Amino acid sequence: MRVDQFNPHIDKEDVFSVLETLEDNWLTEGKKTAQLEQMLCELTGARHAVMVPNGTLAIFAALKVLGIGPGDEVLVPDFTFFGSASAVILAGATPVLVDVSLDDFTIDVDAADASIGPNTRAIMPVHIYGQSCDMQAVMELARRRDLMVVEGAAQGIGVTCGDKHVGTFGQIGCVSFFADKTITTGEGGALLTDDDELAKECVYFKNQGRIERGSFIHEKVGYDFRITDIQAALGVAQFKRLPEIVIRKREILGKYVVALADCTEVDFPDHNELGQVVPFRVNILVDDAEALAEYLASCEIGVRRFFYPLHMQPCMTEDNSLVRIKPANSMELFHRGLSLPSGLSLTDRNISYVSACIRDFLEGRDRAVGTEHTAELADRSAETHWTIP
Repeated sequence: MRVDQFNPHIDKEDVFSVLETLEDNWLTEGKKTAQLEQMLCELTGARHAVMVPNGTLAIFAALKVLGIGPGDEVLVPDFTFFGSASAVILAGATPVLVDVSLDDFTIDVDAADASIGPNTRAIMPVHIYGQSCDMQAVMELARRRDLMVVEGAAQGIGVTCGDKHVGTFGQIGCVSFFADKTITTGEGGALLTDDDELAKECVYFKNQGRIERGSFIHEKVGYDFRITDIQAALGVAQFKRLPEIVIRKREILGKYVVALADCTEVDFPDHNELGQVVPFRVNILVDDAEALAEYLASCEIGVRRFFYPLHMQPCMTEDNSLVRIKPANSMELFHRGLSLPSGLSLTDRNISYVSACIRDFLEGRDRAVGTEHTAELADRSAETHWTIP
Protein backbone atom coordinates (compact mmCIF):
# COMPACT_ATOMS: atom_id res chain seq x y z
CA MET A 1 0.00 0.00 0.00
CA ARG A 2 1.48 3.35 -1.08
CA VAL A 3 0.41 6.37 0.98
CA ASP A 4 1.61 9.74 -0.28
CA GLN A 5 2.49 12.51 2.13
CA PHE A 6 0.15 14.93 0.37
CA ASN A 7 -1.79 15.21 -2.88
CA PRO A 8 -3.81 18.25 -3.97
CA HIS A 9 -7.54 17.53 -3.93
CA ILE A 10 -9.12 18.56 -7.23
CA ASP A 11 -12.80 17.86 -7.87
CA LYS A 12 -15.12 18.28 -10.84
CA GLU A 13 -16.11 21.82 -9.89
CA ASP A 14 -12.44 22.84 -9.94
CA VAL A 15 -12.03 21.40 -13.42
CA PHE A 16 -15.26 23.02 -14.63
CA SER A 17 -14.19 26.43 -13.31
CA VAL A 18 -10.85 26.25 -15.14
CA LEU A 19 -12.47 25.02 -18.38
CA GLU A 20 -15.04 27.79 -18.18
CA THR A 21 -12.23 30.34 -18.01
CA LEU A 22 -10.46 28.79 -20.98
CA GLU A 23 -13.70 28.90 -22.97
CA ASP A 24 -14.07 32.60 -22.11
CA ASN A 25 -10.67 33.08 -23.78
CA TRP A 26 -9.40 35.46 -21.09
CA LEU A 27 -6.21 33.97 -19.71
CA THR A 28 -4.34 36.69 -17.84
CA GLU A 29 -5.68 38.54 -14.78
CA GLY A 30 -9.33 39.44 -15.14
CA LYS A 31 -12.70 38.87 -13.53
CA LYS A 32 -11.75 35.56 -11.88
CA THR A 33 -8.74 37.16 -10.20
CA ALA A 34 -10.91 40.04 -8.99
CA GLN A 35 -13.46 37.51 -7.67
CA LEU A 36 -10.76 35.61 -5.78
CA GLU A 37 -9.41 38.82 -4.26
CA GLN A 38 -12.93 39.75 -3.13
CA MET A 39 -13.39 36.30 -1.57
CA LEU A 40 -10.13 36.78 0.31
CA CYS A 41 -11.30 40.13 1.65
CA GLU A 42 -14.61 38.64 2.77
CA LEU A 43 -12.89 35.74 4.52
CA THR A 44 -10.14 37.69 6.24
CA GLY A 45 -11.81 41.04 6.81
CA ALA A 46 -8.94 42.81 5.04
CA ARG A 47 -9.87 45.92 3.05
CA HIS A 48 -7.61 44.92 0.18
CA ALA A 49 -6.22 41.71 -1.31
CA VAL A 50 -3.72 41.78 -4.17
CA MET A 51 -2.83 38.55 -5.96
CA VAL A 52 0.82 37.78 -6.79
CA PRO A 53 2.62 34.73 -8.27
CA ASN A 54 3.52 32.96 -4.98
CA GLY A 55 3.99 33.38 -1.25
CA THR A 56 7.72 34.11 -1.38
CA LEU A 57 7.21 36.92 -3.87
CA ALA A 58 4.36 38.19 -1.69
CA ILE A 59 6.84 38.68 1.15
CA PHE A 60 9.38 40.26 -1.21
CA ALA A 61 6.75 42.65 -2.59
CA ALA A 62 5.56 43.54 0.92
CA LEU A 63 9.09 44.40 2.04
CA LYS A 64 9.80 46.51 -1.05
CA VAL A 65 6.51 48.37 -0.80
CA LEU A 66 7.33 49.16 2.84
CA GLY A 67 10.71 50.54 1.80
CA ILE A 68 12.84 47.81 3.39
CA GLY A 69 16.12 47.16 1.61
CA PRO A 70 19.93 47.26 1.88
CA GLY A 71 21.19 48.02 5.38
CA ASP A 72 17.91 46.98 7.02
CA GLU A 73 17.24 43.93 9.16
CA VAL A 74 14.08 41.84 9.48
CA LEU A 75 13.42 39.46 12.38
CA VAL A 76 12.49 36.05 10.93
CA PRO A 77 11.69 32.85 12.88
CA ASP A 78 14.39 30.21 12.52
CA PHE A 79 11.70 27.54 12.16
CA THR A 80 9.91 28.31 8.90
CA PHE A 81 10.11 27.66 5.17
CA PHE A 82 13.24 28.99 3.51
CA GLY A 83 11.25 31.50 1.42
CA SER A 84 10.62 33.62 4.53
CA ALA A 85 14.33 34.39 4.71
CA SER A 86 15.18 34.32 1.00
CA ALA A 87 12.53 36.98 0.31
CA VAL A 88 14.30 39.27 2.80
CA ILE A 89 17.62 38.64 1.06
CA LEU A 90 16.01 39.25 -2.35
CA ALA A 91 14.83 42.63 -1.05
CA GLY A 92 18.45 43.46 -0.20
CA ALA A 93 17.89 43.32 3.56
CA THR A 94 19.30 40.92 6.19
CA PRO A 95 17.19 38.28 7.95
CA VAL A 96 18.00 38.00 11.66
CA LEU A 97 16.99 34.49 12.70
CA VAL A 98 15.04 34.15 15.93
CA ASP A 99 14.16 31.06 17.95
CA VAL A 100 10.61 29.80 18.31
CA SER A 101 8.49 28.49 21.16
CA LEU A 102 8.37 24.75 21.79
CA ASP A 103 4.70 25.14 22.69
CA ASP A 104 3.35 26.29 19.32
CA PHE A 105 6.45 26.54 17.06
CA THR A 106 5.87 30.27 16.42
CA ILE A 107 8.31 33.12 16.95
CA ASP A 108 9.52 33.62 20.53
CA VAL A 109 8.73 37.27 21.19
CA ASP A 110 11.29 37.58 24.02
CA ALA A 111 14.00 36.14 21.76
CA ALA A 112 12.91 38.56 19.04
CA ASP A 113 13.15 41.48 21.44
CA ALA A 114 16.66 40.44 22.47
CA SER A 115 17.71 40.13 18.80
CA ILE A 116 16.79 43.70 17.81
CA GLY A 117 19.69 45.85 16.68
CA PRO A 118 20.04 49.45 15.47
CA ASN A 119 19.17 48.45 11.89
CA THR A 120 16.14 46.28 12.66
CA ARG A 121 13.10 47.68 10.88
CA ALA A 122 10.55 44.87 10.79
CA ILE A 123 9.44 41.61 12.35
CA MET A 124 7.94 38.70 10.44
CA PRO A 125 5.69 36.51 12.60
CA VAL A 126 4.92 33.28 10.72
CA HIS A 127 1.67 31.48 11.50
CA ILE A 128 2.94 27.94 11.34
CA TYR A 129 1.15 24.64 10.66
CA GLY A 130 -2.29 26.23 10.73
CA GLN A 131 -2.27 28.12 14.01
CA SER A 132 -1.62 31.71 14.91
CA CYS A 133 1.32 33.42 16.54
CA ASP A 134 0.56 35.45 19.66
CA MET A 135 -0.20 38.57 17.66
CA GLN A 136 -1.04 40.65 20.70
CA ALA A 137 2.51 40.12 21.98
CA VAL A 138 3.99 40.66 18.51
CA MET A 139 2.12 43.92 17.98
CA GLU A 140 3.03 45.18 21.45
CA LEU A 141 6.71 44.51 20.69
CA ALA A 142 6.39 46.22 17.31
CA ARG A 143 4.83 49.32 18.84
CA ARG A 144 7.37 49.47 21.65
CA ARG A 145 10.39 49.00 19.38
CA ASP A 146 9.03 50.91 16.37
CA LEU A 147 8.98 47.94 13.98
CA MET A 148 6.85 47.26 10.94
CA VAL A 149 5.03 43.91 10.85
CA VAL A 150 4.93 41.68 7.77
CA GLU A 151 2.90 38.58 8.56
CA GLY A 152 3.79 35.23 7.04
CA ALA A 153 0.33 33.68 6.67
CA ALA A 154 1.15 31.18 3.92
CA GLN A 155 -0.37 28.35 5.97
CA GLY A 156 -3.03 30.52 7.54
CA ILE A 157 -6.19 30.40 5.41
CA GLY A 158 -9.12 30.14 7.83
CA VAL A 159 -6.87 30.67 10.87
CA THR A 160 -7.65 33.35 13.42
CA CYS A 161 -6.09 35.01 16.44
CA GLY A 162 -8.95 36.05 18.65
CA ASP A 163 -11.68 37.29 16.33
CA LYS A 164 -9.28 38.48 13.59
CA HIS A 165 -8.02 36.46 10.65
CA VAL A 166 -4.24 36.08 10.52
CA GLY A 167 -2.53 38.32 8.00
CA THR A 168 -4.60 41.34 9.04
CA PHE A 169 -2.68 42.57 12.11
CA GLY A 170 0.46 44.07 10.60
CA GLN A 171 1.04 46.51 7.77
CA ILE A 172 0.87 43.68 5.20
CA GLY A 173 0.02 39.98 5.43
CA CYS A 174 1.29 37.40 2.96
CA VAL A 175 -0.71 34.34 1.89
CA SER A 176 0.25 31.36 -0.29
CA PHE A 177 -1.86 29.20 -2.60
CA PHE A 178 0.80 26.62 -3.42
CA ALA A 179 -0.36 23.08 -4.26
CA ASP A 180 -0.24 21.88 -0.64
CA LYS A 181 -2.06 24.84 0.88
CA THR A 182 -5.59 24.72 2.34
CA ILE A 183 -6.80 26.36 -0.88
CA THR A 184 -4.62 26.09 -3.97
CA THR A 185 -4.22 27.84 -7.28
CA GLY A 186 -1.24 25.61 -8.14
CA GLU A 187 1.14 28.50 -7.62
CA GLY A 188 -0.03 31.80 -6.23
CA GLY A 189 0.02 34.23 -3.34
CA ALA A 190 -1.64 37.36 -2.07
CA LEU A 191 -0.95 40.55 -0.14
CA LEU A 192 -3.48 41.62 2.49
CA THR A 193 -3.68 45.15 3.89
CA ASP A 194 -6.14 47.61 5.39
CA ASP A 195 -4.09 50.58 4.24
CA ASP A 196 -5.48 52.18 1.06
CA GLU A 197 -2.14 53.73 0.06
CA LEU A 198 -0.19 50.53 0.68
CA ALA A 199 -2.72 48.61 -1.41
CA LYS A 200 -2.24 51.05 -4.27
CA GLU A 201 1.55 50.71 -3.97
CA CYS A 202 1.16 46.92 -4.10
CA VAL A 203 -0.76 47.23 -7.38
CA TYR A 204 1.87 49.58 -8.82
CA PHE A 205 4.59 47.15 -7.78
CA LYS A 206 2.97 44.06 -9.34
CA ASN A 207 1.56 45.69 -12.48
CA GLN A 208 4.59 47.33 -14.10
CA GLY A 209 4.09 50.63 -12.27
CA ARG A 210 0.50 51.10 -13.46
CA ILE A 211 -2.86 50.86 -11.76
CA GLU A 212 -4.66 49.78 -14.94
CA ARG A 213 -3.39 47.57 -17.74
CA GLY A 214 -3.48 48.52 -21.39
CA SER A 215 -1.54 51.74 -20.93
CA PHE A 216 2.07 52.41 -21.86
CA ILE A 217 2.30 55.21 -19.28
CA HIS A 218 4.13 53.89 -16.21
CA GLU A 219 3.86 56.19 -13.22
CA LYS A 220 6.31 54.18 -11.11
CA VAL A 221 8.89 51.46 -11.49
CA GLY A 222 7.03 48.21 -11.11
CA TYR A 223 7.30 44.58 -12.16
CA ASP A 224 5.19 41.84 -13.67
CA PHE A 225 3.91 39.98 -10.63
CA ARG A 226 0.48 39.17 -12.06
CA ILE A 227 -1.15 35.74 -12.02
CA THR A 228 -3.60 34.25 -14.53
CA ASP A 229 -7.36 33.87 -14.44
CA ILE A 230 -6.78 30.15 -15.01
CA GLN A 231 -5.12 29.97 -11.60
CA ALA A 232 -7.70 32.23 -10.02
CA ALA A 233 -10.54 30.10 -11.41
CA LEU A 234 -9.19 27.10 -9.51
CA GLY A 235 -8.91 29.19 -6.34
CA VAL A 236 -12.48 30.49 -6.67
CA ALA A 237 -13.86 26.97 -6.99
CA GLN A 238 -11.84 25.76 -4.01
CA PHE A 239 -12.89 28.75 -1.92
CA LYS A 240 -16.53 27.73 -2.30
CA ARG A 241 -15.89 24.51 -0.40
CA LEU A 242 -13.53 25.93 2.24
CA PRO A 243 -15.84 24.92 5.15
CA GLU A 244 -15.78 21.30 3.91
CA ILE A 245 -11.99 21.40 3.56
CA VAL A 246 -11.56 22.67 7.13
CA ILE A 247 -13.87 19.99 8.52
CA ARG A 248 -12.02 17.27 6.62
CA LYS A 249 -8.62 18.46 7.83
CA ARG A 250 -9.78 18.36 11.43
CA GLU A 251 -11.38 14.97 10.91
CA ILE A 252 -8.14 13.48 9.56
CA LEU A 253 -6.15 14.82 12.52
CA GLY A 254 -8.78 13.44 14.91
CA LYS A 255 -8.56 9.98 13.38
CA TYR A 256 -4.80 9.89 13.77
CA VAL A 257 -5.10 10.98 17.40
CA VAL A 258 -7.51 8.11 18.09
CA ALA A 259 -5.45 5.58 16.12
CA LEU A 260 -2.25 6.43 18.02
CA ALA A 261 -3.81 7.11 21.42
CA ASP A 262 -2.08 4.12 23.00
CA CYS A 263 1.38 5.08 21.70
CA THR A 264 2.89 6.91 24.64
CA GLU A 265 6.03 7.69 22.63
CA VAL A 266 4.04 9.76 20.14
CA ASP A 267 3.13 13.34 21.05
CA PHE A 268 0.70 15.44 19.05
CA PRO A 269 1.64 19.14 19.35
CA ASP A 270 -0.73 21.19 21.48
CA HIS A 271 -2.74 24.07 20.07
CA ASN A 272 -2.19 27.43 21.72
CA GLU A 273 -5.94 28.26 21.85
CA LEU A 274 -5.36 31.80 20.61
CA GLY A 275 -7.98 31.36 17.89
CA GLN A 276 -9.35 29.04 15.23
CA VAL A 277 -6.89 26.34 14.11
CA VAL A 278 -6.97 24.78 10.64
CA PRO A 279 -4.55 21.81 10.73
CA PHE A 280 -2.08 22.32 7.91
CA ARG A 281 -0.32 19.01 8.47
CA VAL A 282 -0.76 16.06 10.80
CA ASN A 283 2.34 16.47 12.94
CA ILE A 284 3.85 14.25 15.60
CA LEU A 285 6.86 14.51 17.89
CA VAL A 286 8.96 11.41 18.56
CA ASP A 287 12.44 10.84 19.99
CA ASP A 288 14.06 9.81 16.69
CA ALA A 289 12.16 11.34 13.78
CA GLU A 290 14.84 10.48 11.26
CA ALA A 291 14.78 6.75 12.05
CA LEU A 292 10.98 6.66 12.00
CA ALA A 293 10.92 8.54 8.69
CA GLU A 294 13.30 6.01 7.16
CA TYR A 295 11.20 3.09 8.40
CA LEU A 296 7.95 4.60 7.11
CA ALA A 297 9.61 5.24 3.75
CA SER A 298 10.45 1.51 3.62
CA CYS A 299 6.73 0.88 4.15
CA GLU A 300 5.96 3.14 1.15
CA ILE A 301 4.58 5.88 3.37
CA GLY A 302 5.41 9.43 2.39
CA VAL A 303 6.40 11.62 5.34
CA ARG A 304 8.17 14.93 5.71
CA ARG A 305 10.61 16.07 8.35
CA PHE A 306 9.99 19.37 10.08
CA PHE A 307 11.66 22.51 8.74
CA TYR A 308 15.45 22.39 8.75
CA PRO A 309 16.51 25.36 10.94
CA LEU A 310 17.36 28.36 8.80
CA HIS A 311 20.57 29.09 10.69
CA MET A 312 21.79 25.60 9.69
CA GLN A 313 21.05 26.01 5.98
CA PRO A 314 24.27 25.51 3.95
CA CYS A 315 23.85 28.88 2.26
CA MET A 316 23.55 30.71 5.59
CA THR A 317 26.10 29.13 7.91
CA GLU A 318 28.96 31.43 6.88
CA ASP A 319 27.24 34.64 7.99
CA ASN A 320 27.41 34.91 11.77
CA SER A 321 25.43 38.15 11.75
CA LEU A 322 22.21 36.27 11.00
CA VAL A 323 21.95 34.87 14.53
CA ARG A 324 22.33 36.80 17.80
CA ILE A 325 20.95 34.14 20.15
CA LYS A 326 21.41 30.50 19.16
CA PRO A 327 17.99 28.99 18.28
CA ALA A 328 17.95 25.79 20.37
CA ASN A 329 14.22 25.13 20.10
CA SER A 330 14.15 25.06 16.31
CA MET A 331 16.88 22.41 16.44
CA GLU A 332 14.87 20.27 18.86
CA LEU A 333 11.77 20.53 16.70
CA PHE A 334 13.67 19.41 13.62
CA HIS A 335 15.09 16.38 15.41
CA ARG A 336 11.72 15.33 16.86
CA GLY A 337 9.14 16.46 14.33
CA LEU A 338 7.49 14.50 11.54
CA SER A 339 4.58 15.34 9.24
CA LEU A 340 2.40 12.31 8.42
CA PRO A 341 0.29 11.81 5.29
CA SER A 342 -2.58 14.30 5.47
CA GLY A 343 -4.14 14.77 2.03
CA LEU A 344 -7.91 15.26 1.94
CA SER A 345 -8.42 12.02 0.00
CA LEU A 346 -6.78 9.94 2.74
CA THR A 347 -8.91 6.90 3.64
CA ASP A 348 -9.48 5.27 7.01
CA ARG A 349 -7.48 2.31 5.78
CA ASN A 350 -4.58 4.64 4.87
CA ILE A 351 -4.62 6.17 8.35
CA SER A 352 -4.82 2.74 9.96
CA TYR A 353 -1.91 1.49 7.89
CA VAL A 354 0.29 4.49 8.73
CA SER A 355 -0.59 4.20 12.43
CA ALA A 356 0.11 0.46 12.44
CA CYS A 357 3.54 1.02 10.89
CA ILE A 358 4.36 3.67 13.48
CA ARG A 359 3.30 1.28 16.23
CA ASP A 360 5.44 -1.51 14.78
CA PHE A 361 8.48 0.73 14.71
CA LEU A 362 8.00 2.06 18.23
CA GLU A 363 7.38 -1.37 19.68
CA GLY A 364 10.68 -2.52 18.25
CA ARG A 365 9.25 -5.26 16.08
CA ASP A 366 11.33 -6.88 13.38
CA ARG A 367 11.67 -4.28 10.61
CA ALA A 368 11.56 -7.10 8.09
CA VAL A 369 7.92 -7.82 8.95
CA GLY A 370 7.13 -5.40 6.12
CA THR A 371 3.86 -4.31 4.69
CA GLU A 372 2.03 -7.63 4.78
CA HIS A 373 1.61 -7.69 8.55
CA THR A 374 0.77 -4.00 8.86
CA ALA A 375 -1.75 -4.24 6.00
CA GLU A 376 -3.57 -6.89 8.05
CA LEU A 377 -3.64 -4.52 11.01
CA ALA A 378 -4.97 -1.80 8.75
CA ASP A 379 -7.78 -4.02 7.51
CA ARG A 380 -8.88 -4.78 11.06
CA SER A 381 -8.54 -1.27 12.49
CA ALA A 382 -10.27 0.35 9.49
CA GLU A 383 -13.47 -1.17 10.83
CA THR A 384 -13.18 0.98 13.94
CA HIS A 385 -15.68 3.84 14.31
CA TRP A 386 -13.67 7.05 14.33
CA THR A 387 -14.68 10.21 16.15
CA ILE A 388 -13.03 13.59 16.45
CA PRO A 389 -11.74 14.10 19.99
